[in-house]
Amino acid sequence: MNPRLVILDLDGTLYSSTATTLGAVERAVRDFNEKHGSDVDAPTTERVLGAVGSTREQYTAKVFPELPEADRSEMNDLIWHWERELVDGGKGCLFPGAVDTLEAVSGDSCLLAVATNAGTGYMNHIVDYFDIRKYFSDMRCAGAEGTTDKGDLITRILDNLGIASLQAVMVGDRVTDIQGARSSGVWSVGCTWGFGTKNELAAAHKFVGSFPELTELLRTWP
Repeated sequence: MNPRLVILDLDGTLYSSTATTLGAVERAVRDFNEKHGSDVDAPTTERVLGAVGSTREQYTAKVFPELPEADRSEMNDLIWHWERELVDGGKGCLFPGAVDTLEAVSGDSCLLAVATNAGTGYMNHIVDYFDIRKYFSDMRCAGAEGTTDKGDLITRILDNLGIASLQAVMVGDRVTDIQGARSSGVWSVGCTWGFGTKNELAAAHKFVGSFPELTELLRTWP
């Protein structure tokens, strides 16, 4: 039986944010240092990308642990500013096959939703810039929902759409996606094209390496 609902993470699952994330952090550090006459070091690529999938507050705390909270808040605002600028400048992209999969899955009478730890403005900007809002029956982000638990987002989507947990699948690239799926009782699919390693996704029920694979998996589920 095909699932009635497929929930997707955003960064590292639908949206390839490596270029915009690295560029935004680099520019944010430059702007911060120019404004304050400081010498905050640019974080390593590993640290910047390793924190993707966290909430906004968690992200800046992981990437800039040496900064006081007020400075992290300012850095957060600068990063978001530059993320928006870089997306609008065409520096980001959806992963190959993403739109085809959204078309195929929705054409199979399956509902689609987004569950992300990104901020509200960021989520809305991405789905509108790439014109994919039309595919989703619900979209939830941690900031707007007042939670740091991906499982809470999933549960609220299920409740809103009236879908039983065993009729839903969560697709994501980080361990928080798999943990959230497990805690809310939905099936989990780890996508290996994102930021997480297969070892990080080890608890997922299934794995896919591309969007065409995901389309086929959903059509032949379980």
